[in-house]
Amino acid sequence: MIIIDTDVFVIEKLFRDDERYGITKAFLNSDIKGKCTSIYNLYELLGIASFNLNTSELKKLLKGFSEVYDTKILFPSTAYESADAFVEQLFDKTFGKISLKMNFMDATILNVAEEHNCSKFVTWNVKHFEGRTDIPVVTPKEV
Repeated sequence: MIIIDTDVFVIEKLFRDDERYGITKAFLNSDIKGKCTSIYNLYELLGIASFNLNTSELKKLLKGFSEVYDTKILFPSTAYESADAFVEQLFDKTFGKISLKMNFMDATILNVAEEHNCSKFVTWNVKHFEGRTDIPVVTPKEV
């Protein structure tokens, strides 16, 4: 599976004037198999988009995301355990990533990517992830 970071979707959805828009759009529309993103990425996108979209548009983005982007949504491996186990593992794993100089959201996203053994991590923010995981980190241009 190839996990896609939030910034890729943000550029495609909200920043059509960005110089990376064409490459981003082509990547997201490609027939590459196994595209995925985490539930954390989806909600990060919704939070960013909430400044530009109304509630109806946000609900449409949420409900139709997987189909529009032909992308599977990944959940943390502990999402189906007890709430206590989920929280304990979330914060333990996340702290391990934060100690590598990552922000909270990037750390939680990377944990999900590693739990699901993703083969690539696609982002325009390579510096945020490179050297903090064994997963190859590439831009949409490099896929």
